[in-house]
Amino acid sequence: MVDIKEPSQSKLLGAGRSGQVFLVNTPAGSIARKIFFEDKIANLIHYFFFGVPNPYVWNKNALSCAYYRRKILKKLVKFWFDSQLRVADAFEMGWNEEFQAYQLDTEFIQGRHVELHQPFNQNQGEELHELVHVIMIPLQKRLIESGFDGLVWQAGKGSPTALNNFLLESRTDGKYVFVFIDCESGVPALFPINFFTLFSFYLPKAFKHGNPLFDDVDIRKLKQYISQEKVKLEDKLGIEEYLEILEQVEHLEYHQKKWKSMRRFHRSIKYQLHKGYITEEQAKWFSEYPLIWYIREVGEIISRGFKLLIISLPLKIVWKLKSIHYKKLVKQLGKFIFSQRYRLQIARDYVSSRILAWQQRGQLKPEEADDLCTRLSSENASAYLTDFGVHLSIKGFFKVLEILILPILYSAGFINEIVVIIWLAVGGPAYRTIYTSWRMIQEAREGKEVPWLALIVGLIPTFGTLAYPCQMIYSATGKRSKLAQFIVYDFLTRLGAKIPAWGGEDTLTEHFFNNCADKIVRWFKKRG
Repeated sequence: MVDIKEPSQSKLLGAGRSGQVFLVNTPAGSIARKIFFEDKIANLIHYFFFGVPNPYVWNKNALSCAYYRRKILKKLVKFWFDSQLRVADAFEMGWNEEFQAYQLDTEFIQGRHVELHQPFNQNQGEELHELVHVIMIPLQKRLIESGFDGLVWQAGKGSPTALNNFLLESRTDGKYVFVFIDCESGVPALFPINFFTLFSFYLPKAFKHGNPLFDDVDIRKLKQYISQEKVKLEDKLGIEEYLEILEQVEHLEYHQKKWKSMRRFHRSIKYQLHKGYITEEQAKWFSEYPLIWYIREVGEIISRGFKLLIISLPLKIVWKLKSIHYKKLVKQLGKFIFSQRYRLQIARDYVSSRILAWQQRGQLKPEEADDLCTRLSSENASAYLTDFGVHLSIKGFFKVLEILILPILYSAGFINEIVVIIWLAVGGPAYRTIYTSWRMIQEAREGKEVPWLALIVGLIPTFGTLAYPCQMIYSATGKRSKLAQFIVYDFLTRLGAKIPAWGGEDTLTEHFFNNCADKIVRWFKKRG
């Protein structure tokens, strides 16, 4: 273990519940440095079950377990999957002074996530199917067989967010190999999206291990598995690598026993000592009087809660309200009402920002993004793009009313619960219907196509924002519809990414909504 400060040439690659990953250039080459950190939501969960934040942040033995698990899994995954899947290797452990947390140096994988459906690759879907059914599900079975009970969470058993733990790495022959890049959990494995999985696997295993699963390994079962597969392992990996596995399992057993055997209040004291919140003398004294420590902890929680609810939160709300430029807001509202060019620009700016976001994620090639931007900037991109901008703007306006005005009216007694519920349920469809009906009358008078489909789709809560993109797909033919298709793909995909807990970018949840968008696009194209 060494103390390492963050190099100035590092670049942030991404972040999850357990840590931030930086690209660091070293004399030996580029590495991915995972610096563990304390996510607020994850902290609450860890405090409830374990009494401390993520152990990888502060517990040396927990970090050592992460290191040796990767070393063992690298060899076992090679044994199980040949060249289909591999594990990003771990190189070195250390303490990061800048972040005041432990870090793990791992192999840098120059890969990408599974492709999403979008207007230029609607036939893609093989990568997702292969990752889930050929890699993740078989990996889960292998991990259970060999005793890696806690690792199945990171491999995706009941966890849709685990999909982004895998990258596709291109090979010289033009094919790709899957790489398991993140083997460390951010939260205990107690929140699967499938509750049957919770009661059939995670809870029984939690009772067996004596705590909620958090990357736990059944060492006895692992040793039995390695012993049973000795001949096959030696034949495929060689005697030297087999002996390395045995040695690494011994190290894993030692550090896991030291980590998992700590009592709740000892964990809490060690954490605060490690972070510099208490001194060595205080830690020794509190260790002899656990009741006093618990009283101190409860008092700290009450104090923080009071500061948050009574002081910090009201100040943030006041600051937020004061930071709003009301004159500018009124001016923009006037331009929105009287300027069609301004309304069109709102839509174009929004769609342009979304195109850029997809390109930055690698889900749109540069030439595909340029193609969409060209269609967006052309005057005849679509007559309905302006109407889409109106729906976006009105939605934003009414959201402000829901957040600021409704609570005030309800608190003052001007409206009751029923009115609030009705407003939240039908407010969006109501304003969309009023606007679209007015536009239908205008179009009918001028002898143009009436947006009847936009009227119908606009009645659907939440999804009604897609009213005019759906109308654009239905009305357009050939290449002209690709811009509208992108808007539909983006809206539903973004919805999946914003779902709490089980959503996020490059998750199964995001891909599910992206697949729904693909079905909608295909359905409208067939009837267009």
